[in-house]
Amino acid sequence: MGGEENRSYKIYRLSGKEKLLCMGIALGLAGVIAWLFYRDIFVMAGAAALYFPVKKAAMEHFQKKRQGELLYQFKEILQMAATALKAGYAMENAFVQAREEFARLYGEHALMAREFAYINHQVRLNVTLESLLEDLAKRSGIEEISSFSQVFGFAKRSGGDFLKIFQNTVDKIAQKAEVKREIEVVIAAKQMEMGIMSLVPFGILLYVGVTSPEFLEPLYGNWLGASVMTVCLVVYGCAVKLAGKIVEIEV
Repeated sequence: MGGEENRSYKIYRLSGKEKLLCMGIALGLAGVIAWLFYRDIFVMAGAAALYFPVKKAAMEHFQKKRQGELLYQFKEILQMAATALKAGYAMENAFVQAREEFARLYGEHALMAREFAYINHQVRLNVTLESLLEDLAKRSGIEEISSFSQVFGFAKRSGGDFLKIFQNTVDKIAQKAEVKREIEVVIAAKQMEMGIMSLVPFGILLYVGVTSPEFLEPLYGNWLGASVMTVCLVVYGCAVKLAGKIVEIEV
């Protein structure tokens, strides 16, 4: 279990099914481009190189999704730990109680359920909770988890009203996580709109190609037409990339 939990969350590695999905999307795009822009099946061989940008985009998408889940689950388990502290549990036992409650709600395979199973096991082996949280912060690459581990370590060393410091830190992380989640919902809606708009040029080409093929016929089967279509495809690709940058807001 240690080898699994000690992996980094900073880089997302696609599973076999996800790689097959990327391959299917790339082949689908290659087929559409080959037919709509060139009417040449052999173009699919070169267009198959789309697998690499599709794979990169998928990794970025799944990475952002996982980072969001990590932060949300971390916030949830901290709130459960805070409740356990108020009930009189010691810090280490509070995280044991929080992990059990969290696993009941989200399942044993949830990211933070596995992480805190490992953390609680290491605590029983006399590894300090501070160092384990610091390790989680480094592996997650999430600013909020890093900030919490620093505040937690400082509060444990300095003494004072530890419960109040812990609760205030948890509340701030919870507020930030909820705001991030709300912003991500809005961004997702805009990204869906952008995706639909990105399909419009393909739809126009398909409609004209089916209803009035004579209008597009001069663009196929000759180098000049292929050059024009290639320029259009490059401009379209740049426009889609620019639109993606516009709706890609860091939260």
